[in-house]
Amino acid sequence: MPRFHKFDIARSQLVTATEIFFNQRNFSAVITLAGAASGILDELVRREGKEPFVDYACRVHRELAGRTPPRRSAFHHIEKRLGISAHKHYSDKDTPTVKLDLEKQATNALVRAISDYIVLKGQEESFVKDILQWTWQNSDGKAIMERYQAVPERQRPQK
Repeated sequence: MPRFHKFDIARSQLVTATEIFFNQRNFSAVITLAGAASGILDELVRREGKEPFVDYACRVHRELAGRTPPRRSAFHHIEKRLGISAHKHYSDKDTPTVKLDLEKQATNALVRAISDYIVLKGQEESFVKDILQWTWQNSDGKAIMERYQAVPERQRPQK
């Protein structure tokens, strides 16, 4: 039986999610694939001693609110906001229906996963460039960069 590195699995999930996203075929599949990739990439980034998306979000929360949320709570909150939890969990406490903005949540789930991918491997691969370019064009990249320039250095992602 062949062996696969977890990074290769996550990369494959992201490539497939990106292809589905650009074909606008199934945003639920994008959320599911990007969420699965994020779960792997988050741990890989941590094992390299770098800052994954969730830890960055916790750090920003600390700067803005004066306290750091527990990592596990932040991770769960992010997965819930991105629709990932709705795509992989259904307990006896859940309702059988959920409100989702599939396109928006697919976009955000993909960007979250791509951000951790970039921490590990940079942004030179075509699927990463494609998502970054699409995001720039469809999210007013210039305005986002202007707001980013105004952010204090301590709130920016660590390199």
